[in-house]
Amino acid sequence: MSRKQGKRDQTRKGRWRIEDGKKKAWIYTRIDAPEDSHGTLKKQYEQLNAYGEQLQLEIAGCSSDLGDTPGSERPGLELFLEEKGKRGIQVLLLLDSTRISRNKELRKKFLLQMRQDRIEVCSPLEGMISVSSR
Repeated sequence: MSRKQGKRDQTRKGRWRIEDGKKKAWIYTRIDAPEDSHGTLKKQYEQLNAYGEQLQLEIAGCSSDLGDTPGSERPGLELFLEEKGKRGIQVLLLLDSTRISRNKELRKKFLLQMRQDRIEVCSPLEGMISVSSR
């Protein structure tokens, strides 16, 4: 039985399942508020962790950011960018594409970088996120 790297099937709910074994994933959570008084980051993490289990991913790291910091100047996102190569990250899990940035140009630049680094960006709300879909 051969395993084809990068092969994906759509599930009944319209979400993607990655079929080529245990890929390493990073969970990134972010909220615009300056503090997480309602436990929103924890809820995002739990939702993304469950999504990662559904996709049969190995969670190899996670990071979070608070506040409405303009651009991509975020310590949690920067930690992911530093660690992705060291940890062999193949998939970035986030709630939706606006967690990267609300600015379309910055989001596009980030997604292009992920494509170049061969990192899939996945969301339980949007499925596979790519430059063409954003």
